[in-house]
Amino acid sequence: MRKPLILGGLFGGLALFVWGAISYMALPWHGMMLEKFTDEAVVAQALTANASRSGMYILPNPHKHEPGMTAAQQQAAEEGAKARMMSGPFLFASVSLGGTRDMGQALLLNVLSDILAAALATWLLLQTAHVSYWRRVGFVVVMALTAGVVAHVPSWIWWTFSTSFTLVEFADLLIGWGLAGLVIAKVAGSLKAGPG
Repeated sequence: MRKPLILGGLFGGLALFVWGAISYMALPWHGMMLEKFTDEAVVAQALTANASRSGMYILPNPHKHEPGMTAAQQQAAEEGAKARMMSGPFLFASVSLGGTRDMGQALLLNVLSDILAAALATWLLLQTAHVSYWRRVGFVVVMALTAGVVAHVPSWIWWTFSTSFTLVEFADLLIGWGLAGLVIAKVAGSLKAGPG
C-alpha cells in the first residue's frame, strides 16, 4: 500500500498543481469572476483606517460588541446589524494589511497541499474493492465533488459568493481532480489496501 500511496500523492498532486497553474495563470476565468472597486485607493484607505489587524471581516458584524455594552444594548446592536445585512451592503472578506505571501512560498505551500490532498484521495481509493479504472477515476472525482459541495456551497449560501464565482470554482475543481483522478487511478491500480 505504501508505494501506491506515495506515487498517487506525488503524481496526483503534481497533476493538480499543473492544472492549477494553467487554470489561474493561462485561463481568464478566475479573474473574470472578481469585481473591481470603483476607487481602490479609497477602499484601501478605508480598510487601513478601520481594520485593526489582518483577519477575516464581515460587514456589518452582528457578532462583535463594544466593551461595556449591556445585554439589551448588545441585543439591539445585533438586531441592527442583521437588518443592515439584509438591506446591504454586505461584505465578507479576508483582509491582509501586510499584503500577500511571497509567490515562492505560496507556490511551495500550494504544491505540498495538492500532494497531501492527492495522497488522501489515493488512500481512500485504496480502501475500495477491486473496481475498473474508470470507476476509480469516478470515485476520485465524486470525492472531490463532495468536498466542493462542503466547501463552496456554504460560502455561496451564507457569504453571498456570486453564482458565477462558485460555478467556476466547481468547474476548476472537477477538471483538476478529473486529471488527478486519471493519474491516481492508474497508480493505485486495482489494489485493495491491507490493514493499516
